[in-house]
Amino acid sequence: MGAMIPEKLLHYILYFGSMAFIGWIIEVVYRSCKEKRLVNAGFLSGPVVPIYGFGAVIITAVNTEARSLPPVPAWLITLLSPTALEYAGSWFTERIFGVTLWDYRGERFNVRGRICLRFSVYWACCAALLVLVIQPAVFTRIKALGPYLSHFAAGAFFAYIVADAAHSVCALFNFKTFQADVAALLAKGRQFRPAFGFSEGARGKKPKLPAEIRRVIKPLAAFPSLRKGFRSDLPAFPDWIRNRLEKRLWNDKKKH
Repeated sequence: MGAMIPEKLLHYILYFGSMAFIGWIIEVVYRSCKEKRLVNAGFLSGPVVPIYGFGAVIITAVNTEARSLPPVPAWLITLLSPTALEYAGSWFTERIFGVTLWDYRGERFNVRGRICLRFSVYWACCAALLVLVIQPAVFTRIKALGPYLSHFAAGAFFAYIVADAAHSVCALFNFKTFQADVAALLAKGRQFRPAFGFSEGARGKKPKLPAEIRRVIKPLAAFPSLRKGFRSDLPAFPDWIRNRLEKRLWNDKKKH
């Protein structure tokens, strides 16, 4: 075949994808149980949460390099690496996108709301499980794919992740713009009106939410921290839109 991706890089691409998918499953189960409804968690639209993929790759790389150290500092560095990644990820999204995607200020022993002791302990346990059990099993299955199937899978995943990431970044910037516009309407005492061409549907049928609203549902559904600021802007919407958003995003089961 043509130009070959170096085997180690190829394996790490597939490892990243596998762990990002496993992370998505973990987030969906955790968030769905916590909110008592099905939640498609994560920044992207598809079934991956990239920070878990990055975390797994970083933990594995750190653990590999730390093996030359005595056992205690080697494990200490390995177990702290996911917390360092979480802090860096929070700082990055705040600086680049101007949004807080998770906020631990309600937790004890937190650092600027970006990390906290409770979740650091969770991540440390996950890091140990990853290094001792999951990583060897996943790499064994990746190596069993062979070079041709591995290249195809890595190429398909890379194309997907680039497209999904570009779409999700646009959605996040769109959310920021939309939230600013709604806040400006509220400050002026005005109310949101759907764009030209919106139809409320046939008589007796529940109307679809306007396109502008549907585009911001995913970021709001995926990240509870975004909802905190957005909820104060709900009075800018007509009652039927506000009620639908409250029911969908805050699990408000009141009948309106």
